[in-house]
Amino acid sequence: MIEQIERNLSQRAGLGFFIMIVIGFLALVINQPYITNLKFSFMGFFIALVLVSFFLLGMWKVKEALESDGD
Repeated sequence: MIEQIERNLSQRAGLGFFIMIVIGFLALVINQPYITNLKFSFMGFFIALVLVSFFLLGMWKVKEALESDGD
C-alpha cells in the first residue's frame, strides 16, 4: 500500500517537473523577438498539438478498455 502511494507521488512529481520544463521552454521561446510576428501561429500549433495528444490518449484508453473486456 505504501509502495503504491510512493509510486503515485513520484509519478506526479515527475509529471509536474516535466510540465514545468515545457511551460518554461514555451515562455522562453514565445518571448523571443523573432517569434512576436508568429506568436499566434505558434500558439495555435501548440493548442492543436495538445488537442491531438488528448485525443490520442483517449483513443488509447478506449482501446485498452475494449481489449480488457474482450479477455
